[in-house]
Amino acid sequence: MNEKPLKLAVFGDSLTEGYGLNRKDALPAVLEAMLQKDGLQVQALNFGVSGDTSHDGLRRLNHVLSVAPDAVVIEFGANDCFIGEPVERVRENIATLVRTFTERNIPVLLAGFACNDDIAAEYRRMFDPIFRELAESFDIPLFPNIIRPYLGNPMLKLMDGLHPNEDGVKAMAAALLPQVKDLIASIRQNKPRR
Repeated sequence: MNEKPLKLAVFGDSLTEGYGLNRKDALPAVLEAMLQKDGLQVQALNFGVSGDTSHDGLRRLNHVLSVAPDAVVIEFGANDCFIGEPVERVRENIATLVRTFTERNIPVLLAGFACNDDIAAEYRRMFDPIFRELAESFDIPLFPNIIRPYLGNPMLKLMDGLHPNEDGVKAMAAALLPQVKDLIASIRQNKPRR
């Protein structure tokens, strides 16, 4: 009997949803294809909504839980940063997301975000450490900055200069892949499958 595919929820904003792209070119679909190419039976589910903040993520939390994911990648923060959401509120929102999954024994990979240089320096100083501090607090893996794999290369961006194009998403997925594979391996070791 074939092993049932693991369900990986990729939960975030436009960087997850695939803003301006076909669904097949969005981060979850590209990650799924890379994992399957490496022989890992994983269904990566797209729970990205463009424009969402970490607070919006809280509103959608039960929808993600309803599919009973085996693991989750949490990717919020960009929109919080751009609108200047109070840092402590962002921290608490993301902590609540992480806590909700970890208390259900659903492994989490936290994808962080670092503010662009055009954001006020004082805000950046307070905002940027959130993800490292939460990863340490919850003892979960961290991908430090979700946009770093494509940010410095105009050929990997859409015309808006912010979002990744198809190749930018591939760069993000390739950078995330080792940690996602580690996440999958930990599930395989610790969770009996039927």
